Amino acid sequence: MSRLKITLARKDYQLKQILELQRANVIDAVDAATATSQGFVTATHDLPLLKQMTASAASVIAIEGRKVLGYCLAMTREFGESVPVLTALFERQDAIAHRGQLLGESGYLVMGQICVAEKARGQKLADRMYKYLRGCYHLRFPYCVTAIDRRNTRSQRVHERIGFEKLDRFTAPNGRDWVLVIWNWRDGMEGY
Repeated sequence: MSRLKITLARKDYQLKQILELQRANVIDAVDAATATSQGFVTATHDLPLLKQMTASAASVIAIEGRKVLGYCLAMTREFGESVPVLTALFERQDAIAHRGQLLGESGYLVMGQICVAEKARGQKLADRMYKYLRGCYHLRFPYCVTAIDRRNTRSQRVHERIGFEKLDRFTAPNGRDWVLVIWNWRDGMEGY
């Protein structure tokens, strides 16, 4: 079998596999024990939207041969209205002051979600994909911001390990509780 490779997703078959992995790990598709121990994703996308997002900022994937085993969905702020569950998150994070400036004025990159296939877990693929993402985009964006469902404690631990810092906690109008985290990409580039 081929070696695992971290790269940017650009091909249709890769985007389709991202969507398959997403559907298999969305909160409604996993049992409570798996959600607690392995985490979950909260939003789903469709292929046309994923293609538009890729044109703006390609997502990072972990791929073995032609099989996508993980992804980091990069999302620029222009897509805040495209995924209804995320609209309130964009509004909230844009209004937060960070380092003396509103985030909405700083040109940050959003991590739309990160997911690793069950068979590839335990290999720190999230760390490797985030490192690659940072290498690709740190000159274009000063920060990476993401929101984590408060129930997803595994994801919170992974993001903290990678270097994300807590920015805010809030309840969206739909009742979902979120933790907003930020990774300052211009700090300590030599260490990661």
